[in-house]
Amino acid sequence: MGVRFDDPIWLLLLVLAIPLGIAGIRWMRAMSRLRAWTAVVARAGVIAIIASMLAGASSVRRVDRMAVIVVVDVSGSVRRFAPTETENGRAVGAIERARAWIAGVQESMGPDDLLGVVAFDAGAIAVAAPRVGGWDVADIPLDVTAGEGSDLARAIELAGALLPPDAAGRIVVISDGVQTAGDAARAAAGVRAPIDVVPLSYSVAGETLVEFVDAPPTAARESTVTVRIGLRTAMPTRGTLYLRREGEIIDLDPGAPGLGRRVRLDEGLNVELAQVELDDRPIHRFEAIFEPDEDSPDAVAQNNRAEAFTVAPGAGAVLVIDGVSDGAPDGAGRRLAETLADAGLSVETIAPLAAPTDLLSLQAYDLVILENVAADELPRPTQALLPDYVGELGGGLLMTGGPDAFGPGGWKGSPIEDILPVRLDIPEELVVPSAAIMIVLDSSGSMQRTVLGGSRSQQEIANDAAAIAIRTLDARDLVGVIEFSETWREVVPLGPNRDPERSAERVLGIAPGGGTNLYPALERAGSLLRQAEAQVKHVIVLSDGQSDGDPSVGVNTAMELARSGVSVTTIAVGDGADVETLRAIADAGGGAFHRVSNPYLLPRIFIREVRVFRNPLIREAAIAPRLLATGSSLTQGLPRPIPALRGMVLTQARSEPGLVNAMAAPGGEPLLAHWNVGVGQVGAWTSDAHRWAADWLDWPGYRVFWTQAARTLARPSAGRAFDLTSDIEGDTLRLRVEAVDDDGEPVDLLTIPGVVYTPSGERREVRLAQVGPGLYETQIDAPDSGAYVAALTPRRGGQTLTPVIGGVSKATSPEYRRLRSDIDALRTIAEGSGGQVFDLVAPLDARLFERGRMDPVRAETPLWRPLLLWLLAVLLLDIATRRIAWDRFFGPEFAAELRRLNEEERRLAAAGAGRLDALRKRSEGVRDRFAGAQPTRTQPAPRRSRRSATPPAPRSERPTETPDDGAGGLLAAKRRANERFQAPRADDEPTDDTRAG
Repeated sequence: MGVRFDDPIWLLLLVLAIPLGIAGIRWMRAMSRLRAWTAVVARAGVIAIIASMLAGASSVRRVDRMAVIVVVDVSGSVRRFAPTETENGRAVGAIERARAWIAGVQESMGPDDLLGVVAFDAGAIAVAAPRVGGWDVADIPLDVTAGEGSDLARAIELAGALLPPDAAGRIVVISDGVQTAGDAARAAAGVRAPIDVVPLSYSVAGETLVEFVDAPPTAARESTVTVRIGLRTAMPTRGTLYLRREGEIIDLDPGAPGLGRRVRLDEGLNVELAQVELDDRPIHRFEAIFEPDEDSPDAVAQNNRAEAFTVAPGAGAVLVIDGVSDGAPDGAGRRLAETLADAGLSVETIAPLAAPTDLLSLQAYDLVILENVAADELPRPTQALLPDYVGELGGGLLMTGGPDAFGPGGWKGSPIEDILPVRLDIPEELVVPSAAIMIVLDSSGSMQRTVLGGSRSQQEIANDAAAIAIRTLDARDLVGVIEFSETWREVVPLGPNRDPERSAERVLGIAPGGGTNLYPALERAGSLLRQAEAQVKHVIVLSDGQSDGDPSVGVNTAMELARSGVSVTTIAVGDGADVETLRAIADAGGGAFHRVSNPYLLPRIFIREVRVFRNPLIREAAIAPRLLATGSSLTQGLPRPIPALRGMVLTQARSEPGLVNAMAAPGGEPLLAHWNVGVGQVGAWTSDAHRWAADWLDWPGYRVFWTQAARTLARPSAGRAFDLTSDIEGDTLRLRVEAVDDDGEPVDLLTIPGVVYTPSGERREVRLAQVGPGLYETQIDAPDSGAYVAALTPRRGGQTLTPVIGGVSKATSPEYRRLRSDIDALRTIAEGSGGQVFDLVAPLDARLFERGRMDPVRAETPLWRPLLLWLLAVLLLDIATRRIAWDRFFGPEFAAELRRLNEEERRLAAAGAGRLDALRKRSEGVRDRFAGAQPTRTQPAPRRSRRSATPPAPRSERPTETPDDGAGGLLAAKRRANERFQAPRADDEPTDDTRAG
């Protein structure tokens, strides 16, 4: 085993150990030489460990462990075209045969070898992570799908990422080699492992398919266009061709019975032409369908259809999204649409929820008017598309005021806020009472359920909805969030909404888990709001389950809150919610009850609940409009005097360059403002077009004003100087622009940047290069089926010319249009990576785990974790060495002290032994003296106790002992010390100790 460094340049830090060692020896002279050198070595060790960690030290060892990742193609072409085998009287498809092949390979695994499985179609999924043997291959979920198509490159990249670093790796691809996206050969070159292939070979004979439908991308309304339909067949075929527009079948052969056209197709490509009269609709989607006769061979129906589209914008086509009367033809919001239609504009009025949610549908209009539309009513995909519709496609946008527009409509924090020519915040100089809102979110374990079969949970959607609501509130509003399961927690403490993004991030981090106990959280929210100073106080409760405790507690709490001026709204999500209790709480709290079966509607409900508090942004009073000298074309020629308005939404004026404030209220608040956004224009009218403008309806300037606003803000009609054609060949989209001047001469040296919007909504920037006189081209990958919309902005010098917009639709089911497997692509992958080609029929021949096929590999393990532990240990040793004088236990001074103490101990021991001998001799002398003086008696002397056998001599007669230099000296020192701290009392009889002292 060795050590490897990823970035060995950091090892130069070891040079620092030399000056530190020299300085340490000089500065630590007070230490013993052993202690000083120990400190130097410890400090050098710290530097060495830090340098090793920075250099990316890893241990390297050679292992013969193997890991194999099997990549299985489960795309539609494999399921439909790959041959089947008959086993025990039943047909076994290619995917089940692949499972059996993996089971056979598993038998050759060693005890430490690893096996993993990746399934792929348009996406790649690791259905079995690499692990040792012993698991049942039958449990692998190969019946998965991630989308339409086949992306082998993504699957190879995922398999390469799954290979563990401490094992020799191999990848095995079981596929037909057909790719509708990505570059598998390039992906294989980026994987450091051999790639074996198991081809699934097939060739479909006698198939007929609709190869393309070609319709002009743009055309005038009520004109006639030619639609080209390409059909390819491998053998002569008969059948019927149909052409549908928006679901309605067009009669291709009026003189024949039926709506279809009978066709006879020759081998190869056949082109059929259809003349189609367009009506007054702005967009036309065509779908060609071929139905072969019963006796004609045709294996796949999915490739028998293809689509195209044509956009037919009118002269200033206007889409009015009516939030006043929800698009009703006889509603109050009709007045604006009728005025524009009388002026000769093409107008379509719809309800907010019916707004287009794809860019192609929006492209059909030159101007979109949001007439008193609330943010929660307009689909969020539409909100996200409108900035691109204006900035890239050159469309116009006009937002009119009303109780549900601008700030009161919850547009703050939306994608549209940044492109509006007014600010939605309350003007700073206005003193407006704030609102206080507490959001109480259920975070119990049941909130982790996924929604409608998707990957998002109820908790994630609820968190998103609450975060969106927080972003719509004003900075002076009070907002707080409480989450609850068994207990409650304040996620966002109640306070001013000065940092909505930070509060939203906290809410987005709420995770589900635990039970459901709503009522303590509701009580806490109410107590916080009671103490808050705000004009409006409101609680929004969301739960998906039944709460612990007595439901009457929650109802009584809501009733008490309502008495104190706090309203309560409840939202029930899912089938398990206690609907009756939540409804009763809302009724008792004076709020609203919402039952939501589709959690994706939660953002609308949250925004609707919080935007009702934006009423302070509305001023309903007589307002005299004041024209500003800005030269705006929207206000030119208005008859005087201008009638007063009866209300407006309060906003703030922007000060960015290029912005035009055309009309204002007497206090300076914006009434009419507009500016350029990209290649389009956006306007804001903060009053409305019916109720607040009631005095304008009979004023001659009403029609002049709205007509000029519509024509000025709408996208100008495209000139004929630029002709955009787009087509798709295979997986490549090619854009071609032909530029000519009014005399038909080519226009050269143009710069043509642009944007292409893919069917998935991806935004891809492009730039066309000049390839000939007046000809400009570019191409990009187009792997997905569906509509591709291109918006180009030609420029000449510093001048931006009229945008050019077009597009093309790619036929669906691209993988079903490849009628044979691509075995050569698989062989190229195997040869380029050093892999082999195996046969699916004989799995036992695939000895993937044989050690002779691969050399042992070097397994690297990062050492930062053990080095970190060593760093802590050596650092503590370094500190201890310099702080603790441990060297005194090992130096010569300590040895000399030990010798002195040993000698002292021997002297004291000898002195003590001599004194004991003296005492013994004295005791023997006294015994002998008393024995010689004893009288002779016939009778025994009276018996005495042992204590009184030898009467004590008077103290004055006791011999005085002279202390020596041994133990007696130590005793004398102790006595003298005692005398200093404790003086003898006067009535005390002198003791032996004092006499000795």
